[in-house]
Order: sequence, then C-alpha cells, then structure tokens
Amino acid sequence: MTKLLPILAISFVDVLGFTLLIPLLPYYAEHYGAKPYVVGSILATVAVFALLAAPVWGRISDRAGRRVVLLGSQIISTLSFVLLGIGGSLTMIFVARAIEGVAGAAVGVTQSYVADLTEPKDRPRAFGLVGAAWGLGFLFGPVLGALLVRYGYPVPFFAAAALQVVTIVMTIVILPESHQPMEHPPSLRDIGTSLVVPGLRSLLFQSFFFALSFTMWIAVFALFAERVLGFGPAQTSLLYVVMASIGIVVQLLIIGRLSERFGARTVALCGLSFGVIAMSFVAFVHDVPTFLVTIVFWSLANAFVRPTIVALVSDFAPPDRRGTIMGVNDALNSFALIIGPLVSTSILSYNVHLVGIAPAACGLFAIAIGATRRQPVPA
Repeated sequence: MTKLLPILAISFVDVLGFTLLIPLLPYYAEHYGAKPYVVGSILATVAVFALLAAPVWGRISDRAGRRVVLLGSQIISTLSFVLLGIGGSLTMIFVARAIEGVAGAAVGVTQSYVADLTEPKDRPRAFGLVGAAWGLGFLFGPVLGALLVRYGYPVPFFAAAALQVVTIVMTIVILPESHQPMEHPPSLRDIGTSLVVPGLRSLLFQSFFFALSFTMWIAVFALFAERVLGFGPAQTSLLYVVMASIGIVVQLLIIGRLSERFGARTVALCGLSFGVIAMSFVAFVHDVPTFLVTIVFWSLANAFVRPTIVALVSDFAPPDRRGTIMGVNDALNSFALIIGPLVSTSILSYNVHLVGIAPAACGLFAIAIGATRRQPVPA
C-alpha cells in the first residue's frame, strides 16, 4: 500500500481545498439573493458539466495515461476557485461551478489510478484508504473554511485555489504514471460492449441510486440545519467534522477487514441499509441530539458503500477500458447530482421535514439491485 502514498497525499490536499467551500456555498448563494431552488441549480450545473466531461476524461486517461488527466483537472479547478473568489454575482458563481464540474469529473481517473496499482483482493482496503484521505479533507476543510470566512467570502475561495496549486506541484513532482497507454485504445463500440455485461451494468445502476440518495441529502443538508436548528456556517462545519471523523475511522481501520471477511457486496448492502435508516429518521429531527443520530447512520452508510462499490466496479472493468468505465460510473454519479438537488430543494421548499423520503426510496432501490444482482466474472 506504500505505492499509494503519492495519490493519497494529493487526494487529501485536493479534497481539503474543495471542502473549504461546501458549508459556505449555500450561504454565499443566498448572499446574492438565491432561493433554495437556485442553490439546487448551482449544484446541478456542476453535475451537468461533470456528466459531459467524465467519460471524456476517462477515455483520455486510457489513451494518454492517468497523470496528465489529473494535472489538467487540477489546473481547471484552480481557475474555478479563482472565479469564485472574484465573485460579484450569481452568474459568476454559475460559471465557476460549471468549470469546476469539468475539473471534478476526473475523480473516476483517480479511482482508476488506485485500481491500476492494486490487486482485486486489496481494492476495498485501498479505496478505504482513499476514502480516509478524502475524509481527512472533509474533517479539516470545513473548519478551515469557517475560520477563513470571517475575513469575507473571497478569502476561503482564494485559499482553495492556492491549495489546488499545491496539488499541481505535487502531481508534477511525486506522482508516477500508473497506466501505460494501449497501442490500440478502446473504441466507443468496445466501451459499449463492456457496459452491457449484466453484473457490471447492475453495479453501475446500484452506484447511481446510492449517488442519487447521497446528492439529494447533501444538497439540502446545510439548509435543513439552518431551518430546523438555526445553524449558520460555523455550526454546520462542525457537523461535517463529525461525519468526516466517523468516515475516517471506518475506512481506515474497519472497511478492509469487513470486506475480507464478508465480501464487498455484503458490506455495501449493509451500508445502504444504514443510509435508509438515516433518511427515515430525518422526519423526526427537531433538536441536535436527534440530528446526530441521523448523521451517525448516514456517515456509516457512506463509509461502507463508497469504497466497496467502487472496488467492485473496478474489479469487473477490463484493464484497457478501466479509465473509461470508471468515467462512465462518475458520469452516472454526476447525472444523480443533476436530479438530486432539484428534487430535494423542491421538497424542502414544500416541507423541510420530508426531505428524507426520496433519499430513503433511492437507498431501497440500490439495496434491491444489489440483493438480486448476479455475481459477474472479474475482467
């Protein structure tokens, strides 16, 4: 696992910069007069451009290698954070987030990089380590953002841009290439053929419904905390710290052992069940203690599901098409990010206590797909 240290370090700094913004963006948009549905539209803008870019990034990584794609995405991301710092209007926020959608679509390439360096039996643990690195970013990023926003909204955005510059330098200096481009890279027909494999197709749909559940909840999380508990950016950031702490412990110390003993499929189903419990409990949240119960179950769900499903998808993706297929998986997640915020912010505008129903339903769909899916033969 030591060969993963460079990508883990880069992922941590990358996520640290990104998570500076998560608790702030809803309030930043409201600062310019945005209604809840506009906040949802901002998130959907990111997803639309990520949906378009993810398969392209993946295919380029299969042709030219992972490193150059990661470097390109980091440069584009730096530009988006600078534009957010400049700000001035909702239009600028939309433009900046569209650019970030293109940059963030390369997350599938990061996952492909990890899969390139690991054997199938080690991938749940490896993706757990990546999740822990992301969790550390989520742990420190919101806190840092809450501290910096005291000096004005532009400050954390420019800080995020500075952190992206750090990732660019790290990628150039310490990150080796993990994938040798094929002499004859896969065609779109090859990609389509691989995606009709029943087991792989079911995994992608299971991942999609989990992503839909996740994005529905995360899109309204800060607004829910604001309306039900009266929380502002500082208090909401502390909630992210709780979620990140749980995710780090589980993914760093537990997920690998559970996957080895029970299998990644079983662990994923268990995590999806935790998510359904969490979202079903949202309707009963009226104070901080009850909200913490929801947060604990939701955090366990993410920690169990994300590394195991990604590991399963990477196992059944042919090595010469891995970047593209991981990109397709990322594109489906982006499609969920288009639909989820629009649905959940509309529900929040109607009744804030009903926002957990749709995510719970999506979680049940994901469980049904996972429970009935045939085990495919790894590529």
